[in-house]
This record gives sequence, C-alpha cells and structure tokens, in this order.
Amino acid sequence: MTDNQKKNEFSRIFNLSQIGKSGVEITLATNDVECVKLAERFSIFKIESVVANCFMKKLSQKDHGDYRLIIELTADVIQKCVLTLVDINESINEKFNIIFQITPSNEDENQSAVIDFAVDDEDMEIIKDTEIDLGKYIAEYLSLFLDPYPRIDQAKGNELGYKIFGEDEISDESEKKNPFNVLKSLKHKT
Repeated sequence: MTDNQKKNEFSRIFNLSQIGKSGVEITLATNDVECVKLAERFSIFKIESVVANCFMKKLSQKDHGDYRLIIELTADVIQKCVLTLVDINESINEKFNIIFQITPSNEDENQSAVIDFAVDDEDMEIIKDTEIDLGKYIAEYLSLFLDPYPRIDQAKGNELGYKIFGEDEISDESEKKNPFNVLKSLKHKT
C-alpha cells in the first residue's frame, strides 16, 4: 500500500493508459469502512453511501489538456442541524468535470508554469504520471457539495436567542441611511 492510499480514505487508483479511443466508464462506490472514515474526515455524523459514475476519455490535440474525467456523483449523508442537533438526511446529486494535463517528468519541479483560467473553465489538474487516484477527486468534490450549515426547516433561530433572516427579510441597499444626509441639513442657506 502506497502513502497516497494510506492518506485517502476512498482510494481508487486508475491508470490513464487503459483508456481506449471511445473512452472508459467506471462506477465506484464506497464500502462501510470507507463511509465511516470519510464521515470522520469531513466531521459529519454519517455517510450512508457514495456512488460515482465516471467517464474518462482522451482529448484531441486541439483541446487544452490530455484527459477529461466526467463524474456523476450521488451520495446520501446524515448531518446534524447546526441549531438543534437533529439528524438531517441530505442527498447529493452533482455532475462535474476535471481536465488532466500531463507534464513531462523531466521538467524542473521548481519551474512554475503560468496557466490562464476563465471563470467558466473546467477544473484542471496538472499530473506527472498516468496513474491517478479517482477516489481522491471524488472525496474532495463530495466535501465541496456538503451543506456547510445544515439546518432543519423548522429551526427559526430563536431556539438559541438568534434571529435567522430569510432572503425576503433582508433590507435593500436603498433603505440604508446615508451618513452624509446630516451634513446637508447643516449647509447654509444663501
């Protein structure tokens, strides 16, 4: 077992050289032990299941990158409400893409490459080898899709002495008082 496999609770090593012209489809799912370890890593109550349907294909020379990974991620997790500590079931259904760009291993590691990204670009990973850990990327994206402040619908905030504002209760910018209005009243009338 390599160091990467020890660090990642959901490790699935894949060799990119196995990809044919039409691409390759892979379905990855967590087992019970991996669910427990991922829940500990993300500090959530429980992960019941994680399933990732992956499609990997080699890109043509005109594309930016060497390989594209398309993942449809489904997961069922249980988190605790941040106000009441009641269990909240959360279902995650997300789709994302990652572009892998292989850099030659003989390049100087201290040399930094400049890569321009646009806001709507897909995520790009620079790799040095044809072996990647698909599970690592699935776990990372799962953590991004988790609700950071899970709250049951009935929780209004007054349980702890706080008021939770809804979107319709937030005041508009135009309703704010202008601090310079006081100066207008001090202006001499001539």
